[in-house]
Parts: sequence; C-alpha cells; structure tokens
Amino acid sequence: MLRLLEFALFLLPFAGYGLWLWFGRQYTRQMLWGTLGAMFAMVMMAAWLELTQAVPPELSYVPPHMENGRIVPGHATRRTQQ
Repeated sequence: MLRLLEFALFLLPFAGYGLWLWFGRQYTRQMLWGTLGAMFAMVMMAAWLELTQAVPPELSYVPPHMENGRIVPGHATRRTQQ
C-alpha cells in the first residue's frame, strides 16, 4: 500500500502539468506523446529496479556499518531464528 502511495505522489506533478496543458490548450501532439513516453519509461525503469534489486523475503538487509575501523558495505544475510 505504501508503494502505491509513493507512486501516486510521484505521478502527481505530471498529472498537474498534464491538466495545465489540457485546460490551457497549449499542447501539441508531440508534447503529449513525449510526456506519456517519458512517464512510461520511468514506470518501466522503476518496475525493473524493484524486480532486480529487491532483497528476497528469506533474507534480511544489513545496512553499512563499521567493523574494526573499516566500513562494511550493506548486504543481505539469512534471517536468524529467534
């Protein structure tokens, strides 16, 4: 549900711009298709990143931290049983 809200908030400025163009009647077909194409490309990129960069459910993400004076990058590890 939170992702849907984030997605809606992301698209809100584009929708506002589209309404501004629609009611102002200052748009061209090229501008309309360019805007729709850019929005489609951004949605597909966001979906691709979500599908390829997500941590599987059986793993937990460990954020970057310091160990013995060195920075250990963030990584995914098996969940510990509690």
